Amino acid sequence: MGNNQRKNKSFRGWLGGVGALIAGGIPSILKLGKFGGTLISMAVSAWAYSLVLQFPWSFSIGLVIMIFIHEMGHVWAARRKGLPVSAPAFIPFLGALIMMKKQPRDAATEAYIAFGGPLLGTVGASLTYLLAWWTGYEVLVPVALVGFFINLFNLLPIHPLDGGRIVTAISRWLWVAGLILGLLLVWVLKSLLLLLIWLLFAFQLWDSHLSRRRRQARRLETTVEVDPARFPTRELSLPAPGEPRDLSFVQYCSLGDREHVCDVYDPGVGHLHRFEGFRGAFQEIRLLQTETKETADGPRVRMKLEARYLRGAEEQMLRSDEEYYAVSPWTRLGYGLAYIGLAGFLLFMVMVVGRFSFVGPQMVS
Repeated sequence: MGNNQRKNKSFRGWLGGVGALIAGGIPSILKLGKFGGTLISMAVSAWAYSLVLQFPWSFSIGLVIMIFIHEMGHVWAARRKGLPVSAPAFIPFLGALIMMKKQPRDAATEAYIAFGGPLLGTVGASLTYLLAWWTGYEVLVPVALVGFFINLFNLLPIHPLDGGRIVTAISRWLWVAGLILGLLLVWVLKSLLLLLIWLLFAFQLWDSHLSRRRRQARRLETTVEVDPARFPTRELSLPAPGEPRDLSFVQYCSLGDREHVCDVYDPGVGHLHRFEGFRGAFQEIRLLQTETKETADGPRVRMKLEARYLRGAEEQMLRSDEEYYAVSPWTRLGYGLAYIGLAGFLLFMVMVVGRFSFVGPQMVS
């Protein structure tokens, strides 16, 4: 009875400490982005793990916190490099993710941001293990173990896992090792999630380096509504239906935020449309057809545009331009040693902490 009371007090103390840490860090966290959705998705994930997988609440909360610490490592690293990112979004049974609003300029930056997650995640798992030893609250042992395993799993050299991004600053030949190792682990672990990640990685390699499609122009279509009053001479400016014609366009990149835009012009209307967020090259833009429609705001001319567009290197799932992977030998060595060292430490901790079972007295609610 006294032992159970001590465990309950330890759990309440652990939750209280975590709550105080989160509450104290809320002002700083809010500066990083809108975290309201993050907190809601964290709660939903913890609820799903407890309801569906029948995990005790204490373990489910600990698991979500381990994932949160890992993702905040990416947020911290990205902000150090001056790259804006979204707040973490949690997906039950899949983990969590952040979205980068701007892509890294080189492989070294990509590796730095990718390394932040496993690094901070390892620190969090290590502190959790030390806290379990210090407080005697045994549920923290499997929480620490799953934290170590999550970060070790993410170091697999398979894109889009963190390891697949880190090795871009070491050697892309490690992607080949990742293909082989990943397939072996799929067979050993019988993991559907790992199989899906492996298939995605294999497709990314094929699409970025082997497929002919990456060198072919895509066709983009959009419809623009224009006030008929903008046509100075309707008979001369408004093309007849089914009468396509080429349009002039100007594509440029702003120096401040490096945003790529393409402005399209019509001889009669002037500025007609703006394509945003496309980092490749527009080869041709044509007006395919026009039609006049009555709307609540009056008559409108609907103009259907078609563009021939060649994807840029930054828009490919895996970059194929050699300039992106230009990394100094010392940087490659540094990332290589850090990668091997962190993976070795995590493997050691998984083996040590893994001696404790997920069933038994450690798993208390």
